[in-house]
Order: sequence, then structure tokens, then C-alpha cells
Amino acid sequence: MPAIFLKLHIAVLIGGFTGLFGRLINLDAFWIVFGRMIIGGIFLIAYLMLKGKITYIGIKGIVKGMALGALLCCHLMLFYLSIKLSNVSIGVVCVSTIGFFVAFIEPLMFKSRFSITDLLYSLLAILGVLFIFGFDSRYRLGISVGIICALLSGIYSILNRKAAPLYDNYTFMSWQLTGGSLFMALLCPAYYLIYGSFNLHFEITDLVYLFLAGTICTALMYLLQLQVLKRLSAFTVMLSYNLEPVYSIILAMLIFSENNELNYAFYIGIAFIVFSVALKTSKALHLDRKTLPHKHKSNL
Repeated sequence: MPAIFLKLHIAVLIGGFTGLFGRLINLDAFWIVFGRMIIGGIFLIAYLMLKGKITYIGIKGIVKGMALGALLCCHLMLFYLSIKLSNVSIGVVCVSTIGFFVAFIEPLMFKSRFSITDLLYSLLAILGVLFIFGFDSRYRLGISVGIICALLSGIYSILNRKAAPLYDNYTFMSWQLTGGSLFMALLCPAYYLIYGSFNLHFEITDLVYLFLAGTICTALMYLLQLQVLKRLSAFTVMLSYNLEPVYSIILAMLIFSENNELNYAFYIGIAFIVFSVALKTSKALHLDRKTLPHKHKSNL
């Protein structure tokens, strides 16, 4: 069991590195995501094929997986664009508002009851971002893009949580990366029409970072996530991933000295977000403990 927890926290740490490539790679958000999808998809699918973990999930499963892959790409493009327009810390803080969109959209999509407490706790995160937005005009465009990114991320998370259990996880994820790669390829003509060229000006270091983003922060990270989800509850994994933006901000401050780019508004805003996460975590732990007696009874 300690080994699986180690894998989980390695995956979370890798996730923390993901946003850094938005500053390390000189290519724009479109090409970063395109590269991640292709490289990550090739390595993940090759590994799964060697291990014999690819199975047939039917046309419906393939279509769902590819559609979710396209949605994932849209989320990632906005994530990296937010970072390009601001910095890593602002980008990951904006994505932290995903809880608000999930709490609001999920009941609408599945016609279930709204959780007033979840909405209130998530509103604290929104207030934190709005505080940064209101008192630091430098990053308003980046924050706006980051909020839309969080919205798409929330929709992706809800749809993926609904669809993934119906199919083999490894195969379903491989189709997501395949669909994402095809989606980005289809967008290339539109990209050319908008910009008039493909803007592929890069250095060797950009290719190295892109390779690392595809292999480690895509193929390896998703592989570790799939492995831990087979052994640990989604609840445990969710709590651990609350550390991802913390890792990203610390790494950004250490590598890019982003603490010099941020003012008091950022730290007050992130305090709201941390408080929001703490409240949601406390509620989740309380609910989990309440279900323990029932779990024990059902096992007797």
C-alpha cells in the first residue's frame, strides 16, 4: 500500500510541474497542447499495447473518449494561454475555482439536488480570484481566460467521471489522447487563417521541454493516475490533488521568482481559495466518516 500512495503523490507533483511549461516553452498555447497530445498519446498507447492493456470499448466508447479528448484540449489551451497572459501562479489559482463550476453545473446536467454548502464554499474561491482581479489590473485578461478554463475543466471532469467507469480506464484514456491529437490537427487550418502563419519559431530547449511535457507530464502522469484509481478511492485521490496548485506556485516562485511579480492582492485572494479548499475537505472527511459504519455493516 505505501507504494501506491507514493505513486499518487508523484502524480500530484508531476501535475504541479505541468503549468511551468507555459513559461518554459516559447511556443504558443496551441502548439504546446498539440505537442503534449501527440507525444503523450504515442508514449501512453505504445506502453499500454506492450502491456496488453488496450481493449475494444465499442464505437460509442471511442466517440465519447475522442470527444472528451477534444474538450480536454480546449481546457489545456486556455490554461496555457492564461499563463502566457499572466504567470503560472495566476493560471493555477484560476483553475482552482473549478469546484464552483462543478457544484453549479453537475446538478443541472444530471438533475440532482444542489448542495448549498458546496456552492457557498466554492464561492469563497471565486471571491479570492475576484479580489486579485479587482486589485491587480496587470493580469485581468489572464484571469478572465483562466476562469473560462476552469469552467471547461469542470465540464470535462463531470463528463469524464460519468463516462469513464463504463469503459476500461486505460483504453478510454488512450482514445482521449487520440481524439485530442486529431482535434488539434483539425484546428491547424483555422489557426493558419487567424494568424497568417504557423508561428513555429522555437529553440532546441523548447523541443526538450515539449518532450518532457508529453512524456512525463502527460503519459506518465495519466498512467500513474489510472493505476492509483484502481487501488485507492476517488475521494483520496481528490484530496491529494488539492496540493497540485500549491506545488505549482512554490515551484514557480523558486524557478521564476514569481513572488516578485505578485502583490498583496494575490496572497489575500489565495487565502480565500485555501480556506475554501479546507472547508470542502473538512466536509468531505465528515461525510466519509458517516458512511464508514454502513460500509462495515455491508461487509459483515
